[in-house]
Amino acid sequence: MCRVYWRSKPVFQAAAFSVRCSFHFLQAPASRCEVAAPRRLSHLTEACDRQVADGYWHHATMKRHYLSAIVAVAMALLLRYLLNPVLGQQGPYLILTLPIVVAAFYGGFGPALLATALGTLAGTYLFIERAGGTRELLQPENVTRLILFVAIGLAISMMGGQLRRSRNALAEKVLQLKAVNRAKDNAMAVLGHEIRNPLSAIHSAQTLLQRAPGDKKRVFCASEVIARQVAQMTRMADDLLDLSGMMSDSPPAHAPVDLRQVLQQALEQCAPLCTKKNHRLRTVIGDRPVTVTGDAQRLVQVFANLLTNAAKYTDPGGEIALTVAPRGTRQVAVAIRDNGIGLPPGAIAELFEPFVQAPGSASNAEGGLGLGLAIVRKIVMDHGGDVAAESQGLGMGSEFTVVLPLAPNKVQQPPTASVAMPLVGHSDA
Repeated sequence: MCRVYWRSKPVFQAAAFSVRCSFHFLQAPASRCEVAAPRRLSHLTEACDRQVADGYWHHATMKRHYLSAIVAVAMALLLRYLLNPVLGQQGPYLILTLPIVVAAFYGGFGPALLATALGTLAGTYLFIERAGGTRELLQPENVTRLILFVAIGLAISMMGGQLRRSRNALAEKVLQLKAVNRAKDNAMAVLGHEIRNPLSAIHSAQTLLQRAPGDKKRVFCASEVIARQVAQMTRMADDLLDLSGMMSDSPPAHAPVDLRQVLQQALEQCAPLCTKKNHRLRTVIGDRPVTVTGDAQRLVQVFANLLTNAAKYTDPGGEIALTVAPRGTRQVAVAIRDNGIGLPPGAIAELFEPFVQAPGSASNAEGGLGLGLAIVRKIVMDHGGDVAAESQGLGMGSEFTVVLPLAPNKVQQPPTASVAMPLVGHSDA
């Protein structure tokens, strides 16, 4: 029995059994803070219930498969006894092959192997040794039949195991497709919500313009609202088009690209936002070419997206660091670190999935569909690289690292010392 307490009051009680796990709330808390605790703990109860149910279902299923193998062997032996007047005391290996096939088809390797072992023991003892003793058992023809039966049983067992693994993989694919379909439905709901918000703002601005067409101040405010909302809708449309285009698996361009120029363009795109929020930027890029192979515009999109996220999710006057460093002799790593809102550990695993936004980002961002990091990962992987995120927790900042392969016959030179620049200033020291 397990009890969990909140503010010295019992919140729920868990009773765990071998086949089920149930949670019971003992006392309903009064305050809003106390109400939130059981809600958070309900996720734990649901996860425990799912794990216990899945484990019990798997155990019960395998138990049924092994029991079915035993029953199939018994039925085959019964059939062999019924045919005993016709077949005599010959080994029943041909008939005992049938339960092996049945066990392999339904249960896989383990039940089929059990059927092979039971068939070998039963056939050898009941039909050979009892008829003629050990001397009859060691006859060459009986030994040959026994070896062939065991070999055939092992082969059928392995094929059954492969068949079961294929069925399990197919079932997992079906579950993944169902999950993707649910994600698509959720994405459509999010998309409708994100489109409705700017449309409502545009409609309000249009109504304001109709009521006071001659008021220059109101006209200016309404035009500002319309411009912001149109820009937001344009960003969402661009993200959707980018994701749709990259999911077509079109190979990126393979041209030598100087990574310093890519980062310079990304910094220029991020400059207005950094200036607006008065961030301090520190760069370590180096003064020697860092050549990679790929599409320059796509790589600019990657680093501009990461820099923009760092600027958006960092409070005004924050610090952002961009560092270029060699990763061995064949790769280069670009790290973008900030001291912003940070990430909870559980959010990092799904951060690069489409339509996923970091918890707490809604209060710092201007909305969006959560496609930016999914696009970043797709571009980086198309270039043969990798991207990862790290954070010590909420309020501790975050760091995104992009690793790209260097162009052939290129050796990474060590970067020079960093230079801190106020606002959006940066230095390739």
